[in-house]
Amino acid sequence: MKTSKEINIVLAGSGYLGKNIIKLAGNYNYKTIIEYSRTIKKSIDIMYIKKDFDKDDYHLDEITDNSSIIYMAPPRQDRDSDIRLQSFLHKLSGRKIYKITYISTSGVYGDHKDKLVDETARLNPITERAKRRLSAEKMIQEYSSRTFNDFIILRVPGIYGRDRLPISRIKNGEPILLDSESKKTNLIHVEDLARISWECLISEIKNEIFNVSDGNPITVTKFYKEICNVLNLQLPPQITMHEAKKCFSEKRLSFLRESRILDISKMERFFPNQIKYKNIKIGVKASL
Repeated sequence: MKTSKEINIVLAGSGYLGKNIIKLAGNYNYKTIIEYSRTIKKSIDIMYIKKDFDKDDYHLDEITDNSSIIYMAPPRQDRDSDIRLQSFLHKLSGRKIYKITYISTSGVYGDHKDKLVDETARLNPITERAKRRLSAEKMIQEYSSRTFNDFIILRVPGIYGRDRLPISRIKNGEPILLDSESKKTNLIHVEDLARISWECLISEIKNEIFNVSDGNPITVTKFYKEICNVLNLQLPPQITMHEAKKCFSEKRLSFLRESRILDISKMERFFPNQIKYKNIKIGVKASL
């Protein structure tokens, strides 16, 4: 059994979550952190390696059997399945790693009309991006079964945090949906997600799927109201769904059409006391 001090952390796909995982690194024990990125970065503490998962000529020589990987690269939008992940797993084949953690989406559940959904609930993704994520989940599970490598899948809802609040939309007066027509959504502060990600990387928990959120679902309109209250901004005009269909992007509409309440009791059982921002107002203040 490896201790956390022997584990190499591999961040596959740099981005918002990866940046916040690195910010919390000082709170955990590990051997090294390697981040794969399309751009060249420099740091004394992090080994940045330039890789493009869309090309065929890259290698994963840095990944050894004591590596714990968190895969965060989004699927390509021009394919039905996640060929980036497929290529990554193919190049990883033949190695016995410590664990691979995959960041998926709660969108794999589809629309459950404000009903509570746990990890065994029916999967019925509506959007193309959620269908690609479900395809990726299956790839991870099949790969782990075939190679006897361990995995964790996190089904993640809307992420907010520093530089991830719709402040410009509010200031520009972009309309929001009437609260009476706005469906419930699940949120998680990026710092809380980064903490749970660290637990996935270094703990002995394996071969599990988790819903993750702050446990306090609210409507999107309520979320906007909380931001306006904290920043003392005027609430944007509210419109009906019928009106929204004429001016909202299809991507934005897809979020508003689906609703579900994530059951996070399993997350709380395996990862107790990791959610710092259960109160949305406190979370928004911490994001400024």
